[in-house]
This record gives sequence, structure tokens and C-alpha cells, in this order.
Amino acid sequence: MTVAKSVAKSATKRAARPVAKSASDPQPTTPVDALVARRVLILSNVLRRAAALRYRRLLDISVGEWGALAELGLRAPCTLNELARGLALDKTRLSRTVSALERRGIVQRRVNPRDNRETLISLTRSGERAYARMIAAAQTTNDALLAPFSVDERAQLEALVDRLALRAREILAHEQDGALDSGR
Repeated sequence: MTVAKSVAKSATKRAARPVAKSASDPQPTTPVDALVARRVLILSNVLRRAAALRYRRLLDISVGEWGALAELGLRAPCTLNELARGLALDKTRLSRTVSALERRGIVQRRVNPRDNRETLISLTRSGERAYARMIAAAQTTNDALLAPFSVDERAQLEALVDRLALRAREILAHEQDGALDSGR
């Protein structure tokens, strides 16, 4: 196929797609573009890549370590199961992340005094300092991300994201039970 034919074929495909009515009323160009989950995943990927660069540069931690550190800053002390549940992550993968943070002196594990079978994970003093620096950097990024939005729009966005996250967790629970296999 020649370059001219390839360009013409691409133009024909583009012409067949629905077009936005106006800049204030954008419409997805294809059915795949209309999938909210896909758009949220792409947004998540962009934010994750930016965070990976930032937190590696500022704190020498990975995004996975950032997540564990953030959750421990909120919940510590907690068990690995509680940490995994809070992050919606697999416990095995998270265990490796916690071990890496422990080797670097950011977190510590100790036996739960109420149940000797459990291990509690918490931040060390060094971890608390890293958490404070991390939260300051995260707040700066959050402010920059939300800068184009009014106070009302920010409140709406937060409420919508919370509802979306709740629904996503419900869908995950159904998927784990195999209930959505038939498309229900």
C-alpha cells in the first residue's frame, strides 16, 4: 500500500467517527473512547508515571513504596492484610514492598501484643520523616492538578471520584465472586 492510500484510508476512518458538536460539548470519537474505565486507567497511568519520577527523585522510593508509605501514615500500626485491603492490592506483592521498606529502615514489623500470630507494620522515625516530605510533595502536585477547577468543581469531582471508587470496589467484589462472567 502506498503512503497516499494509507493516508486516504486513515482519513476515511477518521471521517466515519462521530465528531464533537462543540468544544464545550466534546463527544468520544469511538465506542472505546467512551469507556469511562479506560479513560480513568489512562489518567491513572499518566499520574503514576509522573509520581514515579517525582518520588524517585525526591525520596528515592518507588510508586508502590509510596502507596504503602501513604497508607501506613494513615493506618499504622496495621497488619499486612489491612494494608493490602486499604490499597486494594495483592498481599504477596505488597509483602515484597514492605520488606524493601523495612530493609531501608522506613517501616518496622513487630508481633501484635493482642495476637501473637499477627505482625503489625508501622513507620519508623525515618519513615515518619519520609511520610511528611512525601505528603508535602503530594499536596503540591494535587494543588497543581486541581488548579483549573473552581471550589465547587473540586467538591463535585471529589464526590464523583469517591462514588466511582466505591462502585469499582463493588465490581471487583463481584468479579472475585465470578458474578459478572455472564455480563450481569
